[in-house]
Amino acid sequence: MSMPAPEGLRQIVASVLDIPVEQVTPELGVGQVETWDSFGHLQIILALEGEYGIQFDPQKIPKLTTVGLLQEDLERRLGGGQRD
Repeated sequence: MSMPAPEGLRQIVASVLDIPVEQVTPELGVGQVETWDSFGHLQIILALEGEYGIQFDPQKIPKLTTVGLLQEDLERRLGGGQRD
């Protein structure tokens, strides 16, 4: 069973994709909602980079295809801490 995504991450994804925050689960991924296409994916990445002051590895971005994978990478970059 996966842990719920941190609220800050859920809020960003929901805002970018224009969906209710309740729909944002770790399993949600590219292509599961109409707005999460390649452009939506890039918008999520840029929003997370801006919010958390990080930069994702360009080679990894195409592989970060679910909220859960985004969360894992984000937590690794933030030293395991969560920022909401």
